[in-house]
Amino acid sequence: MSQATHSPGDSSAVFEALILDSDQDHSTQLMGVLNAAGMRTRCCGDPQDAQNFISDHAPLLLVLDLDCAGDDLLAMIESPQLELSEIVLMASDDQPERVQQAMRAGASYFFCKPFSESFMQDFVEDVLRDAQEEADRKAGITPPTLDQFGLLRGSSPPMHKLYRKIRKVAPSTANILVIGESGCGKELVAQTLHQMSDRCDEGFVAVNCGAVPANLFESELFGHEKGAFSGANRQHTGLFEQAHKGTLFLDEITEMPIELQVKLLRVLETQTIRRVGAESDIDIDVRIIAATNRDPEEAVQEEKLRQDLYFRLAQVPLKLPPLRERGDDATGLAQHFLNVLNEQEGRQIQFTEAAIEVIGQQAWPGNVRELRNAVERAFLLADDHIGPDS
Repeated sequence: MSQATHSPGDSSAVFEALILDSDQDHSTQLMGVLNAAGMRTRCCGDPQDAQNFISDHAPLLLVLDLDCAGDDLLAMIESPQLELSEIVLMASDDQPERVQQAMRAGASYFFCKPFSESFMQDFVEDVLRDAQEEADRKAGITPPTLDQFGLLRGSSPPMHKLYRKIRKVAPSTANILVIGESGCGKELVAQTLHQMSDRCDEGFVAVNCGAVPANLFESELFGHEKGAFSGANRQHTGLFEQAHKGTLFLDEITEMPIELQVKLLRVLETQTIRRVGAESDIDIDVRIIAATNRDPEEAVQEEKLRQDLYFRLAQVPLKLPPLRERGDDATGLAQHFLNVLNEQEGRQIQFTEAAIEVIGQQAWPGNVRELRNAVERAFLLADDHIGPDS
């Protein structure tokens, strides 16, 4: 994020944007929208100039024309200076393969030229609001708080960036692949996406692909008819039918047997299933949200995930930040978990200042799950206070 001049009592920081576009008329029009929203905007038509600007300024918003960026596209998107930036892609024509590649690298949105002024205004408003709140927190203008978005909690810039993306993609019908380390809250992301979608009044069905025996997987997903195999004493409705009109969450998708992934791909392409032992197909309307704690491209190379299924599932990839990259969220979450326990048990246990300091310094390799378990364990053993050694 651009480090703008901002001091306590100042109500507005200055945030920078960069447009890389060889179409001068189009970039000038786009710059007008960004400037009107309150951004300081630079336009350029050369990728090297863009990379130099990124290195020196770390703009909050980067708008890239795919054709103008050329072979430098991924190098720019993956620049360390853009870790907390929003990246928007544009082109004169649809380029699905390049867009998918750029999305996996960290880009947020793609639009075909000419841009939608209403979309860009709404988008920039969201970006600036979150950036301003973060600048105010750092300047001490507002007290530290722990924001809640759906079922997710966190006030750090990486979480605000995640919230913006969820807000945009939740109403769509696109399949989502949630990528993150164990304990980051992937199922909470999936439930939040469901709650904010048009399917919120229908079912949310979740399954951990690593917990289903391989020989029962097909029946679990698609169901079976009575007598389809030994022990099938009655008809069974599978998870796809249970999630009809709603959302099916496939957690740890890389643990699904590779031979069943072929059948899942067919379901996604045809929107039909066939129960084990049945002779006809059943139409289904299900949104798929999948999740993995692996790098999906490494899983493809290791033959844990079919590449064609990966592309189908990751129409929109969502990367969850680990807790160690979320700044003060760890201490805020710890206090939230303690507040919940105090309310449930009718107690008033508090953290000591030393305990809060230790919580903020920990790497938490198990992420939010590990933090919550640590707070619960300390709560059970505490008298009036939780200290650094609890």
